[in-house]
Amino acid sequence: MIRKLRNNPLQYLTVFIFCAAGCYSCFGLQKYLNIPSFYASALVGLIGSFLPHSRYYDSKRLIACIYCGSFASMCSLTFFTSPADIFILCFLTGCYFLLLGNYFRGFGGKLGTIGFLSSLSFIIFKGIL
Repeated sequence: MIRKLRNNPLQYLTVFIFCAAGCYSCFGLQKYLNIPSFYASALVGLIGSFLPHSRYYDSKRLIACIYCGSFASMCSLTFFTSPADIFILCFLTGCYFLLLGNYFRGFGGKLGTIGFLSSLSFIIFKGIL
């Protein structure tokens, strides 16, 4: 898997795009439809799991990106004051997913852990600024 990503840098971009899709979708459901965070994350994950399989991309990895992004945006809405905050959270989630995704292979809770680290890093980053 690592060789495949190194040979095609476009796959790095797709990881960030799908993490952002999960983050923004979960955030939108929470903020604009007043759906609790755990229901919003479950709904985003359910809809994202219907991503069609293709030979051009790794659908399992991109579905995992969607789940990871939705887990990251489950933190309290009080931390998000602008759309740029969600963008920063999406960027952190994508970075952590690319850095840590291969190290947790075979262990449960990988995506939740990455989502938690992203949220925690964002909150610390926001507190410093």
